[in-house]
Amino acid sequence: MARVNAVDALEVIPSGKALAAEVRGIDLALESPQDVRSALKKAWADNLVLLFRKQKLTDEQLLAVADIFGGHQSAGSRDYFIKAGYKPGETDRVAKHPDISIVSNLDKEGRPVKVTEAVGSSELDWHTDNSYVDVPPAGSLLLSYIVPVKGGGLTSFNNQYLAYETLPADLKKEIEGKHIRHDNLRNTAGRFRPTVQAPKTREDIKGPAHPIVRIHPVTGKQALYLGRKYEWPSSHVVELDDAASEALLAKLWQHATQDKLKWTHDWAVGDLILWDNRCTMHQRTTIDHTQPRVMHRALIKGEPVISAWKPVAAA
Repeated sequence: MARVNAVDALEVIPSGKALAAEVRGIDLALESPQDVRSALKKAWADNLVLLFRKQKLTDEQLLAVADIFGGHQSAGSRDYFIKAGYKPGETDRVAKHPDISIVSNLDKEGRPVKVTEAVGSSELDWHTDNSYVDVPPAGSLLLSYIVPVKGGGLTSFNNQYLAYETLPADLKKEIEGKHIRHDNLRNTAGRFRPTVQAPKTREDIKGPAHPIVRIHPVTGKQALYLGRKYEWPSSHVVELDDAASEALLAKLWQHATQDKLKWTHDWAVGDLILWDNRCTMHQRTTIDHTQPRVMHRALIKGEPVISAWKPVAAA
């Protein structure tokens, strides 16, 4: 008889911070019956970020884990690299499997470097994965294969439910009914994607306009949804002029990235983290570019953004 995970063996241990919990007693390479799947989905909804240690998964098994939480989808960046002539397996952002992204600081010869075609060893500022597509992913799964020894790459997550809940009343009123245009021309490190030109006007930004506050489809809670912080015109509030947009975004980003809202993880080999892109943001510290760091990511299939500004949704 094949081994399976048992719900009685599960432990969910909250971090004690504004979000995140470690899940023990499970091997995600094994089959998870329905009661285990339900318990995992509840733990995710309750804690926003889940950490599983000592996981050994193939890409196919990682995608099977994504299926527990709703399925999987391709990264929006993949098409840009394919249009630029890259073939599967030639770069981090065009992995052999279309729904896997390789997050590493290795060049084409397998050597650690500062800069790659993707994000390399760069620091990554606070952001939400793939907010620049019409239907962003519900979550992300990131599994570590190689990590540097005391070489950076720590990842922090923050709670955007609390960011909205603690927003001053005047700022809540100021953002009501407003949307942010999300830039689809840059990668997470802020560098332009292959084949695109630097934008000069708002009209050059073709990404979607998402509401500043979205409603989580599972919990029904409201969360700030800021996406990524780029200089004008890449990120702007659609309903405001440039000066007012810049002023409002500055206030929102300052509030949403307070230390009291975050939890930070120092990676070990075999760590798998699942986070909810609908109600969290994350950032990464700089990596020692002389040491390799390799991780595989799968995106949890998303659903259309539910705006807090629509009366039916808000009800």
